[in-house]
Amino acid sequence: MAESSRSSRSAPRDAFAALAAAVFWFALTLQAWLTLELTRSNGAGAGRALWILLAYFTILSNLLAAIALSVPLLVPRSAPGRFFARPGPITAITVYMLLVGIAYNLLLRSVWNPQGWQLLADTLLHCVNPLLFLAYWWIAGRSHAVSYSALRAWALYPLAYLSYAVGRGLSGDFYAYPFIDLGQLGFARAGLNAVVVALGFCAIAASLIALGRRSSP
Repeated sequence: MAESSRSSRSAPRDAFAALAAAVFWFALTLQAWLTLELTRSNGAGAGRALWILLAYFTILSNLLAAIALSVPLLVPRSAPGRFFARPGPITAITVYMLLVGIAYNLLLRSVWNPQGWQLLADTLLHCVNPLLFLAYWWIAGRSHAVSYSALRAWALYPLAYLSYAVGRGLSGDFYAYPFIDLGQLGFARAGLNAVVVALGFCAIAASLIALGRRSSP
C-alpha cells in the first residue's frame, strides 16, 4: 500500500518532468541545428558549431536541466538518477535557469532581434524553459528544506563558467556575453557587471531556499 501511494504521488511529477524534458531537448536540438547551419554557411563544420554552443551559460544550463529532468525518469535507481531527484540539485538548477531567464531579459534582449526559428529557440531557452523548471521545482523540490550553506557549492558552477568564458575571450576567441567583454568594457566595468550578476544569483538562490524552508513539513 505504501509503495502504491508513493507511485501515485510521483506520477504527476514524472509526467510533468517528461513533458518538460521533451521541450528542453527540442529547444537544444533546434539551437544546435541553427548554429550548425550558421557555421556551414561560414565555411566551418560541426566542430565549430559545438565549440560555439559550449561557450554559452544558457546552453550549458539548459543541457544540465534537460539531463536533470531525464535521468531520474530513465534510470531512477542509478546514482545519477537519485542525485538529480534530490531537492538540493533540483533547487540549484532552478537557480541557474532563473538566472538565465532574468539575465537575458534584463541585459541581452535589446542586443539583437532574432527572427523565425531563432526567435523560437531563444524564447524556449531563455523564457519558457526557466519557467518550466521553476514549475518542476515547485512540484518536486519545494517541499523539502535546503540549507543556506548549500549556496556556496551552487556558486561553483557559475564561477567556473565565468572563468571559462573570460579565458576564452582573452585567448582570442569570442566573449559569449557583451557584459563580460574585457576588451570592450575594461576590467573595472566587466568586473562590476559580474558582481551584479553574482548578487542576483545569491538573491535568487536565497529566495528559493527560504521559500522551500517555509514550505517544508
